[in-house]
Amino acid sequence: MPTFKPLIRRARAGDYTQACDLLDALDKFHRDRAPWMFKAPDAQPRSQRFFDELLTSPDAAVFVADAGRLVGVAYGVMKSAPDFPVFIRQRWGVIDGLVVDPGWQRRGIGRLLAQAFEQWALGLGAAWLELNVYEFNPEAYQFYQALGYLPLSTKMRKPRS
Repeated sequence: MPTFKPLIRRARAGDYTQACDLLDALDKFHRDRAPWMFKAPDAQPRSQRFFDELLTSPDAAVFVADAGRLVGVAYGVMKSAPDFPVFIRQRWGVIDGLVVDPGWQRRGIGRLLAQAFEQWALGLGAAWLELNVYEFNPEAYQFYQALGYLPLSTKMRKPRS
């Protein structure tokens, strides 16, 4: 495996298939660990239209790690506080997905993808950055903690008996 770092860049429409392949692997990871919540889709869950909207929306961004083929992808959106008197009117960035090909992990690629998204969101005035990590993924939890992310809330569930 090469020792060079892939190019981190904004995704293009032509990246759709390879980006979906990486995100499909992330979906499988979630299915394997929480089959009560996630299932195998009958078709590609992220349509070309969905991907194109992420690429063209001023409030969304997709970054890829390009090593001649895509070896990582991160995407997310900007969100705004609801128009309700108790909330401070502000915007923040949300990483919705980040995945690195297993053969390319532990080389700083995930960090570079996260930083690319963070710089983009902060450039749009994000007051903070957030993401969701499932309890069944302690590796991701540790990864994001190392990047400076802190717990914001705890979401709990009670399974049906």
